[in-house]
Amino acid sequence: MGRLLQDVRHAARALLTAPGFTALAVVALALGIGANTAIFSLVNAVLLRPLPVDGLDRLHVVREDLLPFDLYDVPLSPPELLDLAMREDAFEAVAGFNTGDLTLTGYGEPQRIAVATTLGDFAAVFGVRPQLGQFYRPEQSTDGTHRVAVVSHGLWQQLAGGDPGFVGRTLELNGASYEVVGVMQPEMRYPRGVQVWVPLEVTPQDRLNRGRLFVTTVVRTRPGVGEAQLATHLAAEARRWNDEHHGGGEVKALSSTPFVEDLAGSLGTVLLVLLGAVGFVLLLAAANVASLQLVRAVARSKELAVRVALGAGRGRIARQLLAESALLALVGGGAGLWLGSLALDLAARWEPAQQMNLTDVPLDGAVLGFTALAALLAAVASGLVPALRAARVDPQAALRESSRGASAGRGRHRLLRAGSVLQVALALVLLLGSGLMVRTLSRLLAADPGFDPRDVHTARVSVTTAAYPAERRRAFFDALLERARALPGVESAALVEGLPFDGSLDSSPFGIVGRPSAEGDPPQHAEVRTASPGFFRTMRIPLLAGRDFDAGDRFDAEQVVIIDRTLAEQYFAGEDPVGRQIQTGWTRGQPATIIGVVERVDHDEIADAPKAVVYHAQPQQSYNSYTIVVRSGQPVGNITNMLRAALAELDPNVPLYDVQTMEGRIERSLGPRRLAMLALAGFAALAVILAALGIYGVMRYTTGQRTHEIGIRIAVGAQRGDVVRLVLRQGMAIVAAGLAIGLAAAFALTRVMRSVLFGVSPHDPFTFAAATALLAGVALAAVWLPAHRATRVDPMAALRTE
Repeated sequence: MGRLLQDVRHAARALLTAPGFTALAVVALALGIGANTAIFSLVNAVLLRPLPVDGLDRLHVVREDLLPFDLYDVPLSPPELLDLAMREDAFEAVAGFNTGDLTLTGYGEPQRIAVATTLGDFAAVFGVRPQLGQFYRPEQSTDGTHRVAVVSHGLWQQLAGGDPGFVGRTLELNGASYEVVGVMQPEMRYPRGVQVWVPLEVTPQDRLNRGRLFVTTVVRTRPGVGEAQLATHLAAEARRWNDEHHGGGEVKALSSTPFVEDLAGSLGTVLLVLLGAVGFVLLLAAANVASLQLVRAVARSKELAVRVALGAGRGRIARQLLAESALLALVGGGAGLWLGSLALDLAARWEPAQQMNLTDVPLDGAVLGFTALAALLAAVASGLVPALRAARVDPQAALRESSRGASAGRGRHRLLRAGSVLQVALALVLLLGSGLMVRTLSRLLAADPGFDPRDVHTARVSVTTAAYPAERRRAFFDALLERARALPGVESAALVEGLPFDGSLDSSPFGIVGRPSAEGDPPQHAEVRTASPGFFRTMRIPLLAGRDFDAGDRFDAEQVVIIDRTLAEQYFAGEDPVGRQIQTGWTRGQPATIIGVVERVDHDEIADAPKAVVYHAQPQQSYNSYTIVVRSGQPVGNITNMLRAALAELDPNVPLYDVQTMEGRIERSLGPRRLAMLALAGFAALAVILAALGIYGVMRYTTGQRTHEIGIRIAVGAQRGDVVRLVLRQGMAIVAAGLAIGLAAAFALTRVMRSVLFGVSPHDPFTFAAATALLAGVALAAVWLPAHRATRVDPMAALRTE
């Protein structure tokens, strides 16, 4: 322990006597460790510990595949969930939920809040421990007579200011009274954004209806039930359902996804790519510091030789130099932890991060442990080779070389060049990854979604079924649309259920009247939207054939629909669909006449494959919730205020919510890719800077070591251009080797990005050429500076020094 403390004191003294080296090394390590800390914090919050739930690895999301309809990953029906809950041999607990918005009244202005209606043992599946009160029992999801609710910690603070007496009070949700029986612990935020949990009302009729597929189902498997056994249990249950309820045909299949993977979605893939990228950044920072250590070891060769001559063993020399590396990593790790925390705080203010629920990412024990491990690895990676190299110093040779200003040995030069080659290769890999994401995002933003999102404002309006029966409901929305169209500066307005990029699309099988399906043909299936007259004009969706909905398409008139180009090409190839009739689940048992064909539009992501869509006439439906779409060049705040005023004139108890521009909805769908692009661009810029500094440092050192040689060359007649070319040739040889290795590595590694790219190949020639040229140019500048400096060598001074 005494020797260790002595080594630490010597290391601290040595680092303080070289403030320039110490500052550069600490900054390089802090940047590398800080980037790793920030990304690992996100990985920990999204993929490792997204919820404070024990045994997350035993949670799985179960969905079903409707094989005849070619539909996959569909939610279950309530009776199917209850069937799974009976499988006590496989599951410890089963729960399901459905999310939506309800209107909360009685606490100031009416507001829409996110509500999860749950079925099954939600508390047991997720290990819920309310902060106050209790979670309601599974059996309270029966016939709707148990109107109880658990509120989130945030809503409790908002409505009651943290008053413990809030438990036992009532909430008015859509006009119905719910008794508050508990307050959720603040860490429990699932489903995301939910403010109230209530039991799902399951009537005896609901227990017989296996066609209502809307319950997201999560199971907690028993200990020892792995994924293979789970698949076996689900297959057996699906066979039983097919035999008992579908005449023995293969209609349904069950599949499962690990809960954490399902919760992360596409963000999980992005974060894993970023985690690999920051690993490269840390390795590059360590290589940069190792190069600095090697250069500094040459400057200290006389000091180390004297220590060896006085009796210091090789192990003691190596240990002291490793102590210096450890101190650097310790300070760099502390600075990196601060930088990582700062990066997370800045990211929390970024709107895409808020949309992806990345605003409250903690620096917990796992993150601190990861940071410590990263600092340790950085210390070993940056200090081991220089320490071992310095420990093998020959005191007589070192003192002799030092006395006459000789250069370092060829072996050390080879190590320095190898370090520079590694830095260039790592920087190129990161630069290529960043370039691919930039190209992807530019392609997505330039892609045509099938409509014009500019100057389009959207907002949601919902009424309660109790307060607004069907006829009154239709009159209310007709009046609202009329007022919206009359607002100053509004070019057009419409109502829609199933707005693009809002994730609310329904689907339905359909049949074509007069065209019976042949045995063995796959069933016909389409996405369903409901739109008012003027919707296509407001969104600027081209009408390709037929006519738009108009004032004559009322509730009591003939059922009419408009189809998109995808459906027309799939099911009416070579014929005119206008005038043909189809039947869906939304036509009240009557056939609907196709009156028009419109251009296809993107649904939830621009990268989605085209889907067949049927548009129903909004006046012929009777929904209690619509999105109002307004095209106007006015600022979003003005439009929002005018819509709220118009809505208040009709009913002050109906709130306006989910207010967004159409462009904002599209940008929100690109959130994970935008995160990947910005993070990779930042890492790439950092990598290029570190690589340039590393090349500059190595070339300046090696050029300085050749001062005597360069002086002789100039003395015997070499031109300054010859000296520049000599140094450039040596430096660019290092760069070329790094670029070659980086291209080979990137060619293999960019394949893992395939799932997050759009319109760009993982081996896109333009991106590879541009990134290589950019890095080569930066490296050339880093090499040119020492080369230019070498031309200013005074030959007489160099010879006198020798």
